[in-house]
Amino acid sequence: MSAGLLFDHDDAVAEWFYKSKNRPVFKYDRCIGVIDKGALVGAVLYCNWNGPNVELSYYGQNTLTLGILRSIFAFALTEFDVARITCITSKRNRHFMKSLQKIGFKLEGAQKCYYGKRDCNRNTGVRFVMFRAGMERIAFGLQKKAA
Repeated sequence: MSAGLLFDHDDAVAEWFYKSKNRPVFKYDRCIGVIDKGALVGAVLYCNWNGPNVELSYYGQNTLTLGILRSIFAFALTEFDVARITCITSKRNRHFMKSLQKIGFKLEGAQKCYYGKRDCNRNTGVRFVMFRAGMERIAFGLQKKAA
């Protein structure tokens, strides 16, 4: 699949996301659409921006490419000027957790009862973080500094 990105259509992307993924409406700071052949096939939602941190949600099965990943981080750095970006996923989603770590995210911890009222794996959220230097390396192709 050769996907592209749709910027500056936050409301349309969010509406597509809520309807197509059957999710409740929640507050977001910015959205980017993932498009293929002129149709929305995914969404990037930036939420809970507090200055140094923004939470990232990505929806679009088999659409994440290096180019899209670079754009996601470049957008977070230029639009929000963040020091870190956070992703939270279900503890049951082992494949996605491994993918986040391959990209460069670091495990920060678990949040029990994040997705539900009962304490179980299904309801446990696992928090991953990437700091600014990691985002800059991916977004702008910067090299690691020697220690």
